[in-house]
Amino acid sequence: MTTLLQPTPSHDRTTDDSVLGRVRAHLPEIAARSAQAEAARAVPTEIITALREAGVFRMSLPRVWGGEQLQLAESAQVIREISRADGSTGWTVQAASMAWFFVRSLPRETLEKEVFGHGGDLMLRGAIAPKGKATPVEGGYRITGRWPLASGSFTPDWILAGFVVESAPPLPDGRPQMRVALVRPEQVTFLDTWDAVGLRATQSTDFTMDDVFVPEHFTGPLVGGNNIPAPFYHLPYTATGASHDAVIIGSLEGALGDLAELAATKRPAFNPGVVIGEDPVFQEKFADLHLRTAALAALMEQTGRTVMERALAGEQPTPTEWFSYTGGHQHIHHEGVRILNEIMTLSGSAGLYNSSPLQRRWRDVRCVSQHVAGNNGSLRRPGAVLSGQEDVR
Repeated sequence: MTTLLQPTPSHDRTTDDSVLGRVRAHLPEIAARSAQAEAARAVPTEIITALREAGVFRMSLPRVWGGEQLQLAESAQVIREISRADGSTGWTVQAASMAWFFVRSLPRETLEKEVFGHGGDLMLRGAIAPKGKATPVEGGYRITGRWPLASGSFTPDWILAGFVVESAPPLPDGRPQMRVALVRPEQVTFLDTWDAVGLRATQSTDFTMDDVFVPEHFTGPLVGGNNIPAPFYHLPYTATGASHDAVIIGSLEGALGDLAELAATKRPAFNPGVVIGEDPVFQEKFADLHLRTAALAALMEQTGRTVMERALAGEQPTPTEWFSYTGGHQHIHHEGVRILNEIMTLSGSAGLYNSSPLQRRWRDVRCVSQHVAGNNGSLRRPGAVLSGQEDVR
């Protein structure tokens, strides 16, 4: 039984030397080792190395700094196909490749000469949440704190950390002054805290810093201007939700493929003369799940391309375009959970065993949906714009 969901025609024409083409050569091994990765709570080092050589961790960085400079929909397609093979590997790639967006406000000279001076083949981990407390000192800040969810089963070249500047006057809207820092991995301590229900191989651990000095020029405002020379980084803040969506959609497509295999072999206990794929009720529901997943993929691609086309033209998305993009994340996250629940129901008891990839995908999608990108409330913004209430807080 074959899946109805295939890459879009534009991606069918991707050459073998593209990032996506290079990644596709590794997908069978990623899928074959997914259970091993989960048991070890880490994506195998050989897979990380192969994906790094394929260019996934530099795929959104500017060409002038040694990156691949893929646009939003292109990078999402790479993440989607990896996630179809294994959700933890897809999440690891999306987290490390998209986190560069959040250092765009660092000084251009720092980024150009001291971070990317030797090229863009770099690995980044960290947490944008401003969990650090910083004391201003001559030449920079002394930072202390503990940050959660620093995804990545690899040794990074740089660590990203959000922080609040203590004793600084608040911003006009009353919020504290929040900044982001880039520090070296030897300046932080990673803690073995990631023992979660899903995405178990992502090593989304906590890390700490204790009174670490960070020079001023290795920091920037949490929400500030862009100093990275590529259109993607000109998008409004929180532009990376499409990569989260891609993990969910890829995982759904993988689960539908698992269910298709099951449908060809599983026989109901009280009607062993047929396989479940012959059941008209199953067929109707299975087709419905395929089409709902395809609709999520189309939404992700359409809203992502719309805002990216604005960035390529040197423009900002309209409020309707931008909030449809961000509101779409909530819909994709929540509908993805509903679809996976229904896939599990159709699988019967077979999907409950650890030997089944279905239950791993089920847990992974549930875990992704807990991210702030999928939180309730995101749909309020497009709803307010569409109903003429644009000044929403």
